[in-house]
Amino acid sequence: RLVLNYKINGMTIRSENAAKPHTMPSNYLCNHIENSVKNGMALDFGCGKLRYSEQLVNKFEAVTFLDSRKQLERVQIIRGVQTTIPEYVANNYKNANVVPFESIDKIKDNYDFILCANVLSAIPCKSTIYKIINEIGRLLKNDGEAIIVNQYKSSYFKKYETGIKHLHGYIYQNSRNAFYYGLLDENIVSKICLDNNLAVIKSWSKAGSSYVVVGKNKHN
Repeated sequence: RLVLNYKINGMTIRSENAAKPHTMPSNYLCNHIENSVKNGMALDFGCGKLRYSEQLVNKFEAVTFLDSRKQLERVQIIRGVQTTIPEYVANNYKNANVVPFESIDKIKDNYDFILCANVLSAIPCKSTIYKIINEIGRLLKNDGEAIIVNQYKSSYFKKYETGIKHLHGYIYQNSRNAFYYGLLDENIVSKICLDNNLAVIKSWSKAGSSYVVVGKNKHN
């Protein structure tokens, strides 16, 4: 997940505090990646704790993992190892590299497949969401596809709905932190993509998550 700080109504919201009901990867999404018709180069946009790294590295010839510098530099437990994301990738994946979101302009490659899983729902800022969608469009090959996944329904979210309505969801404060959780169903995500000149190839929902597959707009 992209760890970025936002100031809203005097509250600091750190996106790494976004409510994460599942730290486990979704088997459904793992299968979707494995069965994707694409191969070649992949980008994990907002890779977080590398939940989908094994599927991506096994499937694609080259993989780039991207997250905020703060998320990349912090020491955390990844697959049972206390490490940082760049260190883990360097030690375990020969065909992969790591780039901070802050240096995204330096990426000159274009990708066959981009995964953006549970990233937009953690971002309480419209302009940052638009920047991410624009970068996905820029980084795709002409026939590349990105899949944007967001969980928008869960009994776990009920308590957040007592919070302050904001953007696509709610800001919820407990005694220590403020959290934002955006509830982005397939219609909301499709509209954001269309507003930013991406083509929506298909979209669907499954078990409380929305899946939107996008490509470059061929009419440009």
